[in-house]
Amino acid sequence: MKLKINNESLFDRSSDAIIMTIDGASKGMAGKVARTFGELYPEIWQFIESQVQYPVTAGSSVSISIPGGIPFKVVFLAATLTHLPDMQNTSQKSLSLRSFNMAIRDATVLGLKTIRCSLPIGGWRVDPLNAFMILSQILEKTYSSTKGMELQLCVLEENVFESVRRFAANLGYEV
Repeated sequence: MKLKINNESLFDRSSDAIIMTIDGASKGMAGKVARTFGELYPEIWQFIESQVQYPVTAGSSVSISIPGGIPFKVVFLAATLTHLPDMQNTSQKSLSLRSFNMAIRDATVLGLKTIRCSLPIGGWRVDPLNAFMILSQILEKTYSSTKGMELQLCVLEENVFESVRRFAANLGYEV
C-alpha cells in the first residue's frame, strides 16, 4: 500500500473510504473526527449511526456503505477510543492497531483503492510519532495484499505534519 501524507483535513478530498474512530460502547461516543463528520454531513451521520449495532467491540472496525451525497463510498468506524480510567498507552496502541488493520483488510475485500485517515492518537493517549508507527506497522503487515491501494494520512496541524513527514522519510517512506 502506498502512503501519502497530506497537510489537510480528512474531508478536503474524496476517496473510496474514510476511517474514523469511535468509542464503540454506545451510540454518540464518537471521536473528534467523527463529530466533525456529523457536523458536515448530519443526515449521513444519522444514517451511519442507525446502521451500527452497538456495542462495537474495542479493537474492531465496522464498515458502512454510504448511499451517496458525500465524497466517500464507505465509512469505517474504528473502535479505538475507550473511556476506561485505567487504560494504558500500550493498550491504546493495541486497539488502534487491531481496528485499523481490520478496516484495511475489509477495504481490500471490498476492492477499495483509496482510504483517508488521521493519526490514531486515541483522543490524547498516543503521541503523533507513535501513532504513525501504528500505521507503519499496518502498512508492513498488509503490504502484499494491498499493493494497488493508497492510504492518505491527513494531518491538519502544520507542526505535527512536518514532524510526521520527516519521521516517515527517516523510516524510508517516500514523502
